[in-house]
Amino acid sequence: MRWLLLLVPVLALAAVWRRRRALASRQRRLMMLCDRAGLKFSPLDLRSDTAWLPFRMFGRSPSGTENVVWDARVGPEVYAFDFWYQDATDDRDVGTKRRLTCAVVPLPAGCPDLRVSPRDAASLSDLPRGSEVNLELEEFTRRFLVEAQDRRFAFAFLDQRMMQALLGLPDDVIAEVSQDVLLLWGPLLPPERVLLLFDAAQRIRGRIPRVLPSLFPPRPIQSPVEHRWLQGRWSSDPTATEVPRPTPSS
Repeated sequence: MRWLLLLVPVLALAAVWRRRRALASRQRRLMMLCDRAGLKFSPLDLRSDTAWLPFRMFGRSPSGTENVVWDARVGPEVYAFDFWYQDATDDRDVGTKRRLTCAVVPLPAGCPDLRVSPRDAASLSDLPRGSEVNLELEEFTRRFLVEAQDRRFAFAFLDQRMMQALLGLPDDVIAEVSQDVLLLWGPLLPPERVLLLFDAAQRIRGRIPRVLPSLFPPRPIQSPVEHRWLQGRWSSDPTATEVPRPTPSS
């Protein structure tokens, strides 16, 4: 009986060691593929904005991003990365650590929530994004389930060119839109498919409908009256350019 008690932790440690070795091997393979393809690779995410992406998974703790891929020739706005988070439990050491591969595409619009899920992987999505929308492209409808808060946005965003680009995504990858970001995410991908995901993200960026910003204008980066919040005091007059100073008491 005593040897069984010793065997359990030994097997657990062996499983952890094999998993870490496999992740290290995958990281080296991804780095080599990026070098051959002329792409940039960083084992750590040095960006400050990934943790603030407007999607529910990025609000979990603990979590982290790593193995970032981008193309310096076209800019760092489109990038792929690995993301991990731990399920919330009473004991952080017990929660299951989940690993995903993601890619980010910025959008020049203020977008309602939308999700495009492979029909055989829709259960990976934890919350619905709205009502189902059926589109004209039969091949696209057979493969994907489209959920949208605003049907007008779904039809404006998912035109023929965008649907063709999304059909180039690796299997099991979900596309989600929120605010001014398109997030592509799915299970942890092999290195070769990470580059396939990144290439699909680049194609998608080139097929964003030009009418999108006019139909769904982006949110202003700074409100014209934002200075009223930043002076340590709120002015009730929305047209005031300065906060009135208090009159000295006599």
